[in-house]
Amino acid sequence: MPTQHKIDQVADLTALLRDAEIAIGTSYKGLTVAELTALRRQLNAAGVQVRVVKNTLLRRAATEAGNADFGQLAQQDTAIIVGSDVVETARLVATYRREHANSPFAIRNAVVSGDLVDAAYVEDLSTVPPRDELIARIAGGLTGKIREFAGLLQATTRDFAGLIDARATQLEGQQ
Repeated sequence: MPTQHKIDQVADLTALLRDAEIAIGTSYKGLTVAELTALRRQLNAAGVQVRVVKNTLLRRAATEAGNADFGQLAQQDTAIIVGSDVVETARLVATYRREHANSPFAIRNAVVSGDLVDAAYVEDLSTVPPRDELIARIAGGLTGKIREFAGLLQATTRDFAGLIDARATQLEGQQ
């Protein structure tokens, strides 16, 4: 019979997973309490949550959240990292991983927008430029193409006007 505490934990995890755009399954075994606390503080400052969870409770919450892929994050000792900004969350976790290369902390897999992905995918996500930079690149590309199109339209009207002038001059010369 499940205790009320476990029922509450499953309910909290279910709510967390339903709202998550990204949930990263990590192995934290071997981290000291101070290292895990530092990781939590660093990620919490960016709005990302870190939860050490029991695998059975995570699987149950995944089922209740309606996506069994979250249950795949439950392997051995599990800490899940949950965020709403996919790229920023991946970047923060990958940065921590690179800064603490000798640490036993490891990314195992993740659920990104409802799909299960591997650790390499999370590493690749961490290299994507920030959203503002991507928008600026797209806007720059679009304005460049619009300028090019406007130049082509001006050239076409200029050439057409020159053609009409040349034909008018030609017709005047025939009379």
